[in-house]
Order: sequence, then structure tokens, then C-alpha cells
Amino acid sequence: MLAGIAVALIPFLGFPNTWDTVFFVVLGVLTISLGIAVRRGNRPRFQTSLFDLRKQESLAEHHEV
Repeated sequence: MLAGIAVALIPFLGFPNTWDTVFFVVLGVLTISLGIAVRRGNRPRFQTSLFDLRKQESLAEHHEV
């Protein structure tokens, strides 16, 4: 969200064009990195829950015998 606000305000802050370009590139890389981190952060939870379900099923089968 802060990156979006910064992108909206940078053109009005009076920096030279080269600085604006650098700021936009840095904010773009930051946004992409955050997107990847969030996406990777969600995967292990889902995989862990599937592993836990399989483990519980396996324990239940062994416990019945």
C-alpha cells in the first residue's frame, strides 16, 4: 500500500526525471518481491495441512489394528 502511495506522489515531489525513474524501478522491484514472498508464504501452510491430514489418517489406521 505504501508503495502505491509513493508511486502516486513521486511525480509531484519535484525530483529530477532520473531520480523518478530510479524510484519507480526500486518500488517496482519491491512490489514484485513482496508479491512473490506472500505467494510463497501461503504454499507451506496448505502443504502442511495436507501432510497433517495424511498423518492423522495413517495414525487412525494403525490405532484401529
